[in-house]
Amino acid sequence: MMMKRTVMVILSLVLCISLLSGCGGNQAVSDTGQTASSEQANKGAQAPVSGEPDKEQYLNTYISADPTSFDVSLRSDSYSSTMIINTMEGLIRTIEVDGEYVTSPGDAQTWESTEDGLVWTFHLGDNKWTDGEAVTADQYVYSLKRSADPAVGCPNGWFLSPVLNYEAISNGEMSVDELGVKALDEKTLQITLSAVTPAFLKMCDATIYYPQRQDKVEAFGEKYGSDVQYIISNGPFYLDSWTRNSALVLKKNPNYWDKDSVKLETINFAVMSETSTITSAYESGEIDEVSVAYQEWVDKFTAREDSKYQKTVNNSILFSFYNTKDALFQNANIRKAFTLAIDREDANIMCYSGLRLPTYGWVVPTISVGDTNFREKAGDPIKEMIDDLKAEGKTPKDLLLEGMKELGLGDDPSTLNVTFSLGGTTEWFKTLGDYLQQTYKAEMGLDVNITFNDWSLFYNNVETGNYQMGYMSWGAYYDDPYDVLSIFKSEYDQVSTGWANAEYDELIDNAGIELDADKRLQYYMDAEKILIKEACVVSPMQTSTTNGFFRKFVYGFNTLGFSNAGYKYVYTSGRK
Repeated sequence: MMMKRTVMVILSLVLCISLLSGCGGNQAVSDTGQTASSEQANKGAQAPVSGEPDKEQYLNTYISADPTSFDVSLRSDSYSSTMIINTMEGLIRTIEVDGEYVTSPGDAQTWESTEDGLVWTFHLGDNKWTDGEAVTADQYVYSLKRSADPAVGCPNGWFLSPVLNYEAISNGEMSVDELGVKALDEKTLQITLSAVTPAFLKMCDATIYYPQRQDKVEAFGEKYGSDVQYIISNGPFYLDSWTRNSALVLKKNPNYWDKDSVKLETINFAVMSETSTITSAYESGEIDEVSVAYQEWVDKFTAREDSKYQKTVNNSILFSFYNTKDALFQNANIRKAFTLAIDREDANIMCYSGLRLPTYGWVVPTISVGDTNFREKAGDPIKEMIDDLKAEGKTPKDLLLEGMKELGLGDDPSTLNVTFSLGGTTEWFKTLGDYLQQTYKAEMGLDVNITFNDWSLFYNNVETGNYQMGYMSWGAYYDDPYDVLSIFKSEYDQVSTGWANAEYDELIDNAGIELDADKRLQYYMDAEKILIKEACVVSPMQTSTTNGFFRKFVYGFNTLGFSNAGYKYVYTSGRK
């Protein structure tokens, strides 16, 4: 069975990772294969109004917890991802040019696929590791096979699913040596897919398509990726020091292939988790950037003359979900009742300080199919459900009563025993719990019990089916609906709802290999309709936004949610 992909949880109202920054590039290739010049690519890095980059280049920022590992086959949290994006170079990087995504070279300087789209060939450049050894195709082969090996337990092995034989390997039916990857020579990597996958190139960015050194993995053993002396990098920066629960320092990698594009010499990460500590650090000048989630801090920092504000709709959706194996929530009408009882505009104000984006479909608004924004084309299924319900003269309570009748549970909602599980114990989670409790009482006349547990216990209960309703966040890795819709396929069930639908599975499978963008879009739209309007397995609530503030002397930060340049193109100009 495929390992479940990492779930991103909202641990507090403060976004828990520092703002990933950087744009521009060397040469960039769009998804259509068009090449952008170096001059065009570098437009992504914001130019200062006047003056040259500072002679001393450093950035003071923060991260809300220590990363768990720098091992690309074992990283399972957003903090580790932040570090890996900056210290490792994969095959490609997604950057932004003039407000648009382009695919920029990484270790692979050029690439092409066969006419049938099944075989991809990547031609590596002259990148080097921090110890001076060359990056080779064999290191990619070793890395991808290691991530595919069930014995390793890679949380993100998910991204190898298009590669030939991965499914059989992950199920223990074939040897990892049968994975469809090979080194044609020292600088040529060939990846063979089991079926044409239009989104494959996007899947290669910032996931697990990185090289690894077999000599280092074997020499360091279980300590690999755990501390400075057990880490080796091939990216723009390397880890220079790490004081647990206090600070991490990244330094510019002098062996990096594109070092001339990297301006920062040092990035100082303070490890801070408390909102008051983080905001105070920004106010005092201790850090140069901050992400906030309360309107009072948005107002306060907007008024500062030394700051600039960047609001970005990102790729994480906040949602409720149901255990469809539960005696009560096996019923679709009951799931629909709980979904439609929530006023998402009101919830945004009451629970998120008005800083999130009320969301009425599963695919987040930042995702497109080809040149078409999915959400704009597909509409808002939950709004449609609300309108249909009103047209019938019904309310969410009527749906609840219909479901109760279908289950033989009578017609008194107050007799129902319902528990909503939350994966956090902070004041914000208590605020959310109170809001949900009051809403369900007012809209449907039932008393919902709210439980608060730390994340590990909460998620263990979810994975074992020991819950009725839950709440969490899911982050998309790349810009295609397959990323967020495929997790509900029967064989994956990544959210642990227990739901299975053969028609849904077929639509997702068809979309995954359909080259015609319009047909692929329709498959995805039909699948989302089943997921939300018919089965109502999940209840999308809000799309996360990043409300970022930067000192005015900081340039080159991301403005698009799927940009993965990290701090590669960030620099300062005018720091006093």
